[in-house]
Amino acid sequence: MRAIPLSLAAIGLAGIAAVAASPRAGEAQPPAQPAPPAARQATNPASPEAPTQPAAAPAPAAPAAPAFTPEQKAVADALAAFVKAYNSGDTKALSAFFTEDLVLIDPENDETRGKAAVGEMYAAAFRDNAGLKLESRADEVRFITPDVARVEGESRISSANGDAADFNRFSAILVRKAGAWQAAEIREFAAAAEDVSPYDRLRDLEWMVGHWVDDGGDVRVEADVEWADNASFLVRTYHVQVGGEQASSGTMFIGWDPQSGQIKSWNFDSEGGHGEGYWTKTSDKEWVVKATGVLRDGRPSSATQIHTILNKDSVKTDSIDRIIGGQVAPDITDVVMVRKAPAPGEPAEAGAPAAAPTPARAATPAAPPRAPAAPAATPAPAAPR
Repeated sequence: MRAIPLSLAAIGLAGIAAVAASPRAGEAQPPAQPAPPAARQATNPASPEAPTQPAAAPAPAAPAAPAFTPEQKAVADALAAFVKAYNSGDTKALSAFFTEDLVLIDPENDETRGKAAVGEMYAAAFRDNAGLKLESRADEVRFITPDVARVEGESRISSANGDAADFNRFSAILVRKAGAWQAAEIREFAAAAEDVSPYDRLRDLEWMVGHWVDDGGDVRVEADVEWADNASFLVRTYHVQVGGEQASSGTMFIGWDPQSGQIKSWNFDSEGGHGEGYWTKTSDKEWVVKATGVLRDGRPSSATQIHTILNKDSVKTDSIDRIIGGQVAPDITDVVMVRKAPAPGEPAEAGAPAAAPTPARAATPAAPPRAPAAPAATPAPAAPR
């Protein structure tokens, strides 16, 4: 097939990319790699209707909840009530969960004593960081006496936009007074990296799983996103056709990078280019990726990609601040891809791996971790390709 010069501005959350024919020799050629292959600009990006495609594949199977006795369940229910009050910012309900002489020790070993002081700590956190969200589960409930219980578990606190999260383990002493369980001591520990599953790190991107298409005019882009074994990575493969002929293809891996503490992607295209990107969730409907790459001829490229979720089966991508070989390249905007259902007779989209990506722990709500001043914001993500 005849070589076709293409301008690739990899735009890749759900397998999005933008491809534009390179007008004439001498013009800056596309950034070959930083994101997925290019997809044509959508003519009506404002409101692409959700295709018939089924929703994204279900999450990997959650670990089974522990077989609590009625007495243990009463303790777990008290913790669940605490989580509910935390997520609604109800400091009065939170305080009802504490004994007068409560001791709370955070992961930095800082200690706060007394119901009033701990209640004020939570109130300040809610004022300074509205929308904090707590998720937790109890792994074990053990009774020291019939009216004193120790609870071990883990928790995750994230910001309102979900762009940062703290994973902790906790140990709490609860006492029963007048028939109600209250916390007398709460100790938090930063969760070891191996205690947080890859799936827990990546689950906010699970909506990407499926078969995505941008089909119009001369250019057709198809991308498939699926979970790798054990939900350790999201793997995205894409193919671009121009005039019915294969123009380019590539593979992207999206995973958690423990060195940078961010979600990161690695992209490799069929021309020999490669790149990487750092991902940041800026809202429930938007991700920003800071991408850098190297073209086959050695020229560097970079871009900022903004992925906007229009609905459960439609995503718009803008690739801006593009630089190829030291030269500024035009922005590529309003690229829309939609998720498609499999054709009749084809197997349905595979679900997430059966292997539970999280450690086998109780799915019950966990003890209350201390409200952080605010989860540390993750560094700006690098754009996908």
